[in-house]
Amino acid sequence: MASLLFLPLLMPAVIGLVVGSFLGMLVSRLPRGEPIVLARSACPFCGHRLEPVELIPLLSWIVQRRRCRACGRRLSAFYPVIEAACALVAVAAALWTSGTALIAACLLGWCIVALAAWLWSRAHAAVRL
Repeated sequence: MASLLFLPLLMPAVIGLVVGSFLGMLVSRLPRGEPIVLARSACPFCGHRLEPVELIPLLSWIVQRRRCRACGRRLSAFYPVIEAACALVAVAAALWTSGTALIAACLLGWCIVALAAWLWSRAHAAVRL
């Protein structure tokens, strides 16, 4: 019975994971001037184009043990952290609000996550220089 109480939070969590996946892609590609819609996701090391099963937010990263299926190199936690943060934002918003306030809270939270991810990526880029 207690597991049924978490069922209404499943949809916001899944939507948050999908939005987080998209935001992670935006944060990584926009500053480099890479295409957003037409480019396929690929391993940053070997260029292996990711298959649909490798694009499942957070789950594929865990199942593959943080490694590329093609070259075996360890992948960054950048994308899964953004995906998890966006899922948490959606679940928290669903716990405390509903209706239009829920949508507004999610949008605001996701914008904050995207901004934080962009700042984090800029800080790491400055360290690598």
